[in-house]
Amino acid sequence: MTKNLLSVMLFAFVGGCLRAGCGQLWGGFWGTILVNLAGSFLLAFLTYHAVLKEQLTGWLNLGICTGLVGSFTTFGTFSLQSVQLLQQSFLAGAGFLVINLLGGFLMALGGFKLALRLNQERNND
Repeated sequence: MTKNLLSVMLFAFVGGCLRAGCGQLWGGFWGTILVNLAGSFLLAFLTYHAVLKEQLTGWLNLGICTGLVGSFTTFGTFSLQSVQLLQQSFLAGAGFLVINLLGGFLMALGGFKLALRLNQERNND
């Protein structure tokens, strides 16, 4: 239990720092889109890659997926910016929602497929 919590805390610190760095570089709506799409891909890839290869221990997988990726992505900011954009322009707000939701789904699907492909290549070797 302690190892799990420490892992999440350490990786959450790293993920939060990465999120802050992306916010400084790309800020605003584009920064949110970038981290959410990258996070969707990473979470799916790391989860399935770790499960298929059975390489990450429970505490490390928990730290990376929950701590790092969880603190890197930002549902609260996504929700707030969606409301702000919808108040300014329905089209801009709807576009932001579609890019994040559909894009996040497609990136997660891509991460899953990459993990499967890498696992198949490993099994063929």
